[in-house]
Amino acid sequence: MKLAQVIQNYVALKQAMGSRFHSEAVILKAFSRAVGDLAIAEVTAEHVAAYLAGHGPITRFWHHKHSVLQGLSRFAIGRGYGIGLPLPATTPKLQVVFTPYIYSPEELKRLLKAAEACEHPRSTLSAATVRTLLLLLYGAALRISEALTLTLADVDGAASLLTIRTSKFYKTRWVPIGPRLNATLGAYAQKRPQDPRLHTPEAPFLLTRTGEPVTRQQAERVFRRTCAQAAVCRNDGTRYQPRLHD
Repeated sequence: MKLAQVIQNYVALKQAMGSRFHSEAVILKAFSRAVGDLAIAEVTAEHVAAYLAGHGPITRFWHHKHSVLQGLSRFAIGRGYGIGLPLPATTPKLQVVFTPYIYSPEELKRLLKAAEACEHPRSTLSAATVRTLLLLLYGAALRISEALTLTLADVDGAASLLTIRTSKFYKTRWVPIGPRLNATLGAYAQKRPQDPRLHTPEAPFLLTRTGEPVTRQQAERVFRRTCAQAAVCRNDGTRYQPRLHD
């Protein structure tokens, strides 16, 4: 059977089982284009190695592509389409590109104090929004994208519960929060603009001064300024400075 047909069948099966399988489908279709119009049994180790190598240094994407091709290979064997893909027997060791930053309690206090000091009428985000965002990430262990997509309906103060919808792994989950964070979110909710359109259940919880949803870029920019104000940085020669994700 042609490789392209095997890939089509594999993607259709995974998506029929409820998986989005979007990035994996992109990888498999790129592999099919790189190999050409061949039967799966005609794919050589050289074809696989060339696709995995790509251009430039080895990154985590090499391992992601390898994992996706492993899945395709197992599918092909299970369905009797061939003996599978000739994948390399060993995988390259990943170079550690960064170490997550561990904030000390004192640094967190300085960040929160710096958020208040960043208050400026021309700033896109108010100090209250910045402080609430930092406490939300720290107190509920959310990803930045999860915090920014929270709606009013997702923040249940009465139950001290956050609803995180369709997160990184396409799951919805509940996150219980403590009384201090719950009080912080309640106080912020009272300070939000009073426009009725911003008080519907689907309205974003975190807002800019003009009542727009806070974007990832806006959050990153103000965080860099806050870190500078709080003198929170790493001086160990590491390429990556402290991040919101940390």
